[in-house]
Amino acid sequence: MKAVAVPRWAVSFADLILLLLGCFVLLHAMESARPKAAAVSLPVESEALQAAALFELGEARLTPSGEAALAAAARRWADRDVRIVGSGAGEGSGRLDRFELAAARTAAVARGLRATPISIEMRDASPGGQTIEIIAR
Repeated sequence: MKAVAVPRWAVSFADLILLLLGCFVLLHAMESARPKAAAVSLPVESEALQAAALFELGEARLTPSGEAALAAAARRWADRDVRIVGSGAGEGSGRLDRFELAAARTAAVARGLRATPISIEMRDASPGGQTIEIIAR
């Protein structure tokens, strides 16, 4: 039999393809060996709060009634995954602009809930008042 001449790049290309195939097979084997967690579906609850009712004007400091509202929410959603979504922006002040104030207030709500795990999401920072939604699973 006569040997067929193969271009040099084809050998390197074949090596690369085989290496990638081996990596994908290894990843698939690792994924199928991982134990699967039982899916527990907890009801999703949410509560929308107006930031103006929780915080001092132009600041990210909670009022006493805001602290009480967050303490009640923390008791209600203890031991659950919590996501906090801040939408809109409040009034700016000389110290903070509208976006910084909205972010600081959303973070203050997260600290007030003291839930684990917790995630924070900021949406549009359009004027007209900030709404902070607490979503618990």
